Amino acid sequence: MSKQSKRVFRMYAAWNYQKEIDDLNSASDKGWQLVKAGVFSCKFKKNNNLRYRYQIDYNSITDMGRYIETFREQGWEYVNSTFNGWHYFRKLYDPSQPEEAYEIFTDRQSLEEMNRRWARFAFILGAIEGLMALAEGIWCIDKPRMPSLILALMCVLVSAFLIRGGLIMRNPDSAHRRKGSAAFLPVLLGTVVICGTLSCVLMIMRPNFSMASQADSVSTPMVDNRFIDFEVRYPDNYYLDVDIDAEAPVTISVLNAEGNMVYTVTEKSFHENGIRLWLPAGKYWVSSSYESGYEIKCSLD
Repeated sequence: MSKQSKRVFRMYAAWNYQKEIDDLNSASDKGWQLVKAGVFSCKFKKNNNLRYRYQIDYNSITDMGRYIETFREQGWEYVNSTFNGWHYFRKLYDPSQPEEAYEIFTDRQSLEEMNRRWARFAFILGAIEGLMALAEGIWCIDKPRMPSLILALMCVLVSAFLIRGGLIMRNPDSAHRRKGSAAFLPVLLGTVVICGTLSCVLMIMRPNFSMASQADSVSTPMVDNRFIDFEVRYPDNYYLDVDIDAEAPVTISVLNAEGNMVYTVTEKSFHENGIRLWLPAGKYWVSSSYESGYEIKCSLD
């Protein structure tokens, strides 16, 4: 028994909506009629007795009933809408009718208005992504670290993609500028997923600790008191905060697994945040030395 329904997974850039229309028309010619369109997939039902021509409109609708009725009066059957504002219509195909009969926009002005609506949306999203990239970039300049750098590059890529799409939609006649978008879109989405996931995983993997210790007096001086161990899982910049208030000099040191000094400070009063340490992967510990009353705080992120 032949399959009577199927789901097809495809992705289209907004400015490649004509390619999606062509694919829907081609599927209808082969007997596969659209049941429900989606952002990433479409559901089809087998019916060899019908042939449709499809059209897509991008619009923000307040009165959906009136909107659908307007197209129905022109012979268009409403199929469904996606959550991001694309609306799908179809009309029974009559080979004796000219192709112009299956245009949803009867004049160039209407088509240009739809293109402008999406272009505005793309520019707004592109600007937001650009601002996010700028914020992450400033954060990277202040505190360079791998997760922030990955997010900044991801936001730049998405912003460039959206702004390019907006420019294409404002100039729909430049069809050559649309080439490659069908293949690039899944690559872009895959890159966004990978970069976002990688950035989150790297943030989770970063060592993070905060400790505080104090004593009003000390009966016996302490040398190289190992008070916290931590592990670095990947090489990157890590940032140490140190606060010291003591009656006599206190030493705070960071050492690696071989006992080699990575960082050390000896002061009676010391307050420094964001001390950059380049740490290769490995195990480390923090030690302190003191001989009188003290109050120390130490954290790493």
